[in-house]
Amino acid sequence: MQGTLANQLREIAEALETNATLLDSPGTLDLEDLERRLTILDEKVQALLTSRAPEELLLKIRREVDGQLASYRRKMKAEQLAMVEKQYIQKRLLEEFAIPRLSLFYLS
Repeated sequence: MQGTLANQLREIAEALETNATLLDSPGTLDLEDLERRLTILDEKVQALLTSRAPEELLLKIRREVDGQLASYRRKMKAEQLAMVEKQYIQKRLLEEFAIPRLSLFYLS
């Protein structure tokens, strides 16, 4: 049985804290490896939010993205549209749940 969304996010937060100890380790920090680890955790967060978000929220976000992209649909290839839609949905889910992106490029 799967835990609640909050419990699963807590587990990811614990993994993030474990990875934070790498920052205090002696020697040279491998930023590429740290970014890989953050990417894995970010992908887990995205998968959780996408699978566990309420249907009404996902419907609302889909309507938003359709409205935003309506004028671009004829100008873009299907692959481009799919990528932009996915990125938009992921960004909006993170905003809705007030979760930051897990990447060295976004963390401050």
